[in-house]
Amino acid sequence: MAYGPLAQCAFMSGPSPFKKKAPPGEEKKQFKDLLPPWKPPDRCEAPPPGSFMLYCFDMEEIKDPNATSRSLPLDEMSHVTFGSSQEVDGMVYDGNKGVRPEHAAIYYMKSRWFLKAVNGPVTVESMTLHPHLKDSDGKPPKRYTSASTKKMETIEPMDAKKKLTREFCVFRLGDSERRFWIGGPLPLGDGEAEEAGATEGRKKERKERGEKADRGDRGDRGERDRGDRGDRGDRWDRGDRGDRDHKDRDHKDHKDHKDHKEHKEHKDRDRKEDRDHRSRTRSRSRKRRR
Repeated sequence: MAYGPLAQCAFMSGPSPFKKKAPPGEEKKQFKDLLPPWKPPDRCEAPPPGSFMLYCFDMEEIKDPNATSRSLPLDEMSHVTFGSSQEVDGMVYDGNKGVRPEHAAIYYMKSRWFLKAVNGPVTVESMTLHPHLKDSDGKPPKRYTSASTKKMETIEPMDAKKKLTREFCVFRLGDSERRFWIGGPLPLGDGEAEEAGATEGRKKERKERGEKADRGDRGDRGERDRGDRGDRGDRWDRGDRGDRDHKDRDHKDHKDHKDHKEHKEHKDRDRKEDRDHRSRTRSRSRKRRR
């Protein structure tokens, strides 16, 4: 037991505050300066209504034949931001680890869509690298290609904006497996043209539909002719049937010859249109090479 003024002061004031721990406090440390939110250029404008659509798909899902791309209409939207933040209103979300809170943005200016890398790298890809590309209805879009062998381009935040074209309309953020692409009347880039296979396929389908319609019309006409001949046979006498049969055979031969001639002229006209289209395509290709 201690005596004296020191012991009495310690006893009256409670335990000694030596090595006494204070309640833990929260301290926020900021090692880098936060960048201000990205702002679009002042000359941005909203695109025409119903002209453009923003699609999104994952590489694992798009190979499924029944899969469709998620879509977002770009009506009355002069700009769109992409990132991993869930606190910014109107941001298109991508939760990959390599995606920054505010990663990239697109904006519409002078009748064109531009892509800008804000805080991270963005890779622009050619649509020829994605043969399974589909829209929200599950239909493949018109495919465009060019003679250039460079089908991918990566831009950094210090780089200038990138114009999106009909071939280079697909982009991804960082190392993400999610792809975004814009469908609509984008401008053609240098040397870009629609793939010849897709054009010929559509022409072949139209030609087949026309031939089927012609065959159906000829069958209906033949049935009507046979019905008319049967009605005439009921009215005529048996003695006149021989003359009638001879005339019907001559009429039928003449009609078949006329139908065959019309069908041949239709085929010759289609072949001529195909030759003219191929010649125009070759001439345009030669001009581009020059």
